[in-house]
Amino acid sequence: MSERRTLLVTQRQVGAADREAYVSGLRDLRAKCAAAGVHFWAFEQADNGESFLEFAESKDAADFAAVGLGQPPAVAWHSIELT
Repeated sequence: MSERRTLLVTQRQVGAADREAYVSGLRDLRAKCAAAGVHFWAFEQADNGESFLEFAESKDAADFAAVGLGQPPAVAWHSIELT
């Protein structure tokens, strides 16, 4: 059995006036996550520039708290064994 992973998913609505500051904050968060061994991605909805998804993935869910993640509206998902 492979190592269990946790994926943290957060959906956010960000107004156009706040987009630049939000994206800048994501860059800072990505650097913080990388230093803590957490993988981090962000996606913008293709036809709605105000809807974003953030994904953080780690082998230890405690890593999320160390970088300030895991608060609502975040939802945690655990990997499942497929072999």
